[in-house]
Amino acid sequence: MLKDKITSDLKDSLKSGDVLRRSVLGMLKAAIGNKEIEKRKKEEGLSETEIQEVIRSEVKRRQDAVTAFRVAGREEQAQSEEAEAEILKAYLPPQASDGEIKTAVEKAMAMAGSKSKNDFGKIMGLAVKELAGRAEGGRIKWTLESMLE
Repeated sequence: MLKDKITSDLKDSLKSGDVLRRSVLGMLKAAIGNKEIEKRKKEEGLSETEIQEVIRSEVKRRQDAVTAFRVAGREEQAQSEEAEAEILKAYLPPQASDGEIKTAVEKAMAMAGSKSKNDFGKIMGLAVKELAGRAEGGRIKWTLESMLE
């Protein structure tokens, strides 16, 4: 379904003449196709979760480029990369709020049966699974660190 939406939006951008959107969605379709080949799933295609992973990877790639361009003093290119990242983010589920992250971390701590820093990895793993791509690892880590004794 997500792949179909991307294809449909790509066609719409071709018709409307939206060059940036066409370029970004074309690159995204290529990245999805490459991942299908890599995972040997060309016939059945990727799952929705796998497609979201590809999109997250592409967003991360652009965020890294924004940082690099800003360090190099190339603001125009940084803004272009930011615009591309925003187009891609529209295909991802909404990010979890700070309250949702805190609740997920509390639940993970209860499941792990610990509030000790020694169990950081175990708790972090459970929290990441609970949030299933709706929060960046850094936000989860920061929340967990602030809650550990």
